[in-house]
Amino acid sequence: MSEIIVTAQKRRESSQKVGIAITAVSGEQIKTMGVADSVDIARLSSNVSVSGSYAGQMSQFTIRGITQNDFNDHVESVIAVYIDDTYVASQQGQTFGLFDIDRVEALKGPQGTLFGRNATGGLVHYITRRPTDDFNGYADVSYGSYNDVRLEGALGGRIAQGVRGRLSGMFERFDGYIKNHYPEETFVPIALQPALHSSKLPGAGADLGGMKSNWALRGQLEFDLGPDTQLWMAGFGSHSVASTGPYQQVPTVAVLDAAGNHVNTLHASPTEVCQVIQVGACVHGGFSSYPGALRPRPGGDWFGYIDPDGSGPITSSDYTFDNANTMTTYGGSAKLTSSVGSVNVNLISDYKEFKKNFNLDLEAGPENQFAWHGIANTKAFTQELRVDGTSGPLKWVTGLYYLNIKTHAVHGIAALPDSAYPIPSWDQPRIANLKTESYSAFGQLDYQLTDTVNVIGGLRWTREKKRYDFEVLFVYPNDNGDPYGWDYSPAIDFPGFSQGLYANSRSETLWSWKGGINWQPNRDVLVYASVTQGAKAGSYNAGGPPLAASEIPYKPERLISYEVGLKSTLFGGKARFNAAGYYYDYHNYQAARWLGFSSLITNADATIYGGEAELAASLTHNLEASFNIGAQHNTVKDVLVGGVRRNVETTFTPKLTLSGTIRYTVPTLIAGGEVGIQASANYQSRVWHNLNNFDANSLAPYGLVNARIDWTSADKNWLVAFSVKNLTNNVYDNIGFDLSQVCGCNLQAQGKPRWFSVSVRRSF
Repeated sequence: MSEIIVTAQKRRESSQKVGIAITAVSGEQIKTMGVADSVDIARLSSNVSVSGSYAGQMSQFTIRGITQNDFNDHVESVIAVYIDDTYVASQQGQTFGLFDIDRVEALKGPQGTLFGRNATGGLVHYITRRPTDDFNGYADVSYGSYNDVRLEGALGGRIAQGVRGRLSGMFERFDGYIKNHYPEETFVPIALQPALHSSKLPGAGADLGGMKSNWALRGQLEFDLGPDTQLWMAGFGSHSVASTGPYQQVPTVAVLDAAGNHVNTLHASPTEVCQVIQVGACVHGGFSSYPGALRPRPGGDWFGYIDPDGSGPITSSDYTFDNANTMTTYGGSAKLTSSVGSVNVNLISDYKEFKKNFNLDLEAGPENQFAWHGIANTKAFTQELRVDGTSGPLKWVTGLYYLNIKTHAVHGIAALPDSAYPIPSWDQPRIANLKTESYSAFGQLDYQLTDTVNVIGGLRWTREKKRYDFEVLFVYPNDNGDPYGWDYSPAIDFPGFSQGLYANSRSETLWSWKGGINWQPNRDVLVYASVTQGAKAGSYNAGGPPLAASEIPYKPERLISYEVGLKSTLFGGKARFNAAGYYYDYHNYQAARWLGFSSLITNADATIYGGEAELAASLTHNLEASFNIGAQHNTVKDVLVGGVRRNVETTFTPKLTLSGTIRYTVPTLIAGGEVGIQASANYQSRVWHNLNNFDANSLAPYGLVNARIDWTSADKNWLVAFSVKNLTNNVYDNIGFDLSQVCGCNLQAQGKPRWFSVSVRRSF
């Protein structure tokens, strides 16, 4: 129940005094909740969920139905992620291990006025612990299920008079939790196995979902340049090597109309024999090694494969490796802060570089068919000058912002020489290069009209320039047996599979603004109302088969949010109750759909409305609890699906989210220390994983229960904890892709099973 200070309005304030829907989590809460990954914050907040790609190896936030479900690396998320006031430009960069964190602020609704970059639906801001004059640090060691080893630590303090430093880092590794029985068991009848045309590659057949190594390091220095001037500098780097993502296939059937449009996808029943259904008749799927119009095994995929336990922990997949996915991030930040009277000046510089090489089995089975590669390099530089101050009843902030992003990305289908039997194998790399420059000027005023009422007004002007080139190649695969190899030569001009160079540039002016009013009838209650506009620039598709030139660019999107809310502190600070309701009017929503071999973004209008509430209370001196609930409804209008325009719902957006935590501290000291017992749970309703809303493209609702018991020494220097996540060992899917016309299956990524861990932490 301690007060959490946030910087949602670029100044330090209690979260209860800010007229924005905020989920603020302190570093202490992160520690006691056992939060280890950046996206775990979603489970602590209402109307927040997680989407992703690459079989769950990449994740990103969905807030109040706002998401960007496109895996291409030149596409930025519509939910902005910041670390220490600096923007994370790459979708890859949104997934990282949490360590040495002071707090996390999740802001809901458009935040473009002050934060600017792609904060249309909201943002998540991670603030690390800063160096102090006092020598302090900690070391944390944990061991858990699947040989999960995690090390975390930090050390900092005064280096010299007016100079402070801090060094922190983490390391983690764990085994795959989906057991791969390939090649010993393919779960395909012996009579059908010759059609697989599988050949064991060196290193293939690894278990899925493991982390071979994941380390991160952060160093900070802070200098006092004068009584009111400080310079903070940070350098950081991280590198991870992970196994093939935790995903499996579900047999599905594509339904086509007479013109060949894909109009629905159905789950294949145990007796299903049709590869594809067109106007009620069985037709051949087109990419199968089995040439007939019927499935060789009822209820299986096109090759006869049936996963033995559905989404359970057993599979058979030939193109799986323990080093399939590598990610590297590094960079540096600097912040110069100076105060002159009541005026504060902040100058923030940041450079980040992201490198990625991801690989996965396209059909997630024992068939030697196609693989999917994704390679990207993103370089981002930002510069911000921000000035704020107070003059009587007026609080103000203004500034300038510059951003430069350069992305080179290659995504697409890859194959080994015999993969696509009986047709010749081929690769289809899609090469995209995007350079973005963005200039902004912004300002926001907060004026105290009376003792209880203040009004807020803000405006941001952005001029954005993009230069893009894109090419789809069709090549025969190499013969060197390299499972990760792209072979661009010789490229073949093959109609329907290759595309000549597309080049384009564009400039756009974007406006974000905010108007709001806060009423505080007493020190414990805040009622607020706001109208806010957020905007995200247009960009370009990078899909295949080749797109018409007119389909490659898409327009900027604009969201107008109407919101009312209540924040209250009750019973002398022993309880908090916050609630909000909102209505979103979305223009040219950048709606992403997965089409089987690629994604496509088109513009469509949408409406979203909903509400949320959270209650936190110290029920007794030793018992505290928190609960939250979120509900929403959305409609995306006139989306072209199967040749017909119809209304659909957004992806990865549960209509209902619930979560709660209860913690009891034993009143009697045990072994000279304090024992805490904690339980938490969260639930989300069904979500669509594809904007087409086909029958088989939804993921079932699920709930998770976590438990923890910990012991803290009297001097607070030692902490020993035993915890279990997913206590009931619930099997659940959190990401999906429709490949019904590629393998007669959908791909669905699984969350982690029951996970025990014990940890020991020493603070000093």
